Amino acid sequence: MLNINRINGLINELRRKSVELAVVTPGPNFRYLVGSYIETFERFGALMICTGNGAYALVLPRLDEGKAKATGLPYIVYGDEEGPLNAIKVFINGNCGAARRVGLEGRATLNYLWILRRVIGEFSDYSIDDLLTSMRISKDEGELRNIERAVRAIEDGIKAAHETIKPGMTELDIAKVISDAIGNAGAEPRDVLVQSGPNSAIPHWVPSRRRVEVGDVVVIDVTATYNDYYGDLTRTFVIGNPPGDFWRIYNLVKKAHDEAIAGIKEGVTGAYVDSIARRVITEGGYGGEYFIHRTGHGIGLEVHEEPFISQSYDKALPRGGSTFTIEPGIYLPGKFGVRLESNVVIKPGGIVEVLDKYWPEVVVRA
Repeated sequence: MLNINRINGLINELRRKSVELAVVTPGPNFRYLVGSYIETFERFGALMICTGNGAYALVLPRLDEGKAKATGLPYIVYGDEEGPLNAIKVFINGNCGAARRVGLEGRATLNYLWILRRVIGEFSDYSIDDLLTSMRISKDEGELRNIERAVRAIEDGIKAAHETIKPGMTELDIAKVISDAIGNAGAEPRDVLVQSGPNSAIPHWVPSRRRVEVGDVVVIDVTATYNDYYGDLTRTFVIGNPPGDFWRIYNLVKKAHDEAIAGIKEGVTGAYVDSIARRVITEGGYGGEYFIHRTGHGIGLEVHEEPFISQSYDKALPRGGSTFTIEPGIYLPGKFGVRLESNVVIKPGGIVEVLDKYWPEVVVRA
């Protein structure tokens, strides 16, 4: 849903940085400000903002006019036969003239830079990524409801897998069960990773035609969106009798997961929370080469965004809707891996809430 207050808030921040013109390209920041995704592919498309008079408008291909109209924002469209230059000139010349300090996102392609230079000549560019991150990092109640709906749908998917999984099914079969359940819950399945046997030791393994066998460890890592907002959960199962050292490693990962969450409070850094999980696993004898990723990452309109729960993230975790994952893991190459992931929010007043509730039995009867 369009929120004019977000655009006006960005305008105020841009003025403080003496940015005269800002260009927000299709993607998560655009979605945050405009209220919907409009993908223009190779064509120029942007929310353009002139800070002097506070004017803003969408500049989009004519084929996206219906989408532009639905946003309720002012817009200018152009045809393929003419290209975007004149439409951009109309907006800039009518609102901020010879802008010399232009705000751009890091995700903007060089083509955007070249097009703007053709319209206004040379200018100094300014990264607006930090401004937009500071706005997006704390979620409002509507955003948190969307994330929680995504989490509930993922739990439905994992439950369906837990009730269905059996020897002989392929990783792809299990992924389809999960995706169907998420869709039935009203959300959109995104990355549905089913990693069995030795594949469970490869954190970003994509589902294959490998068939699940008795004794396999199965890591299920699922993302889904509701109204474009992500949830991201991981659970680990074992089919029948587990490998000899499975329980030691599973319990160590669960302890790291639980203690990291217990250590979350307003004002601590992402690096501090990461250190808790890393200490537990290292003291258990599986640090270093066996715990090969950060402890977590922010979730929202992107599946990976700030704040990061990593060794290098020295910023304090913000209150008032900061939402992120906690997902320690241990991986034994060629054997199996264990990862457990929850979604956590720091609410106003510093209240810490774990959004996911579903923890099924670890052992699935063969």
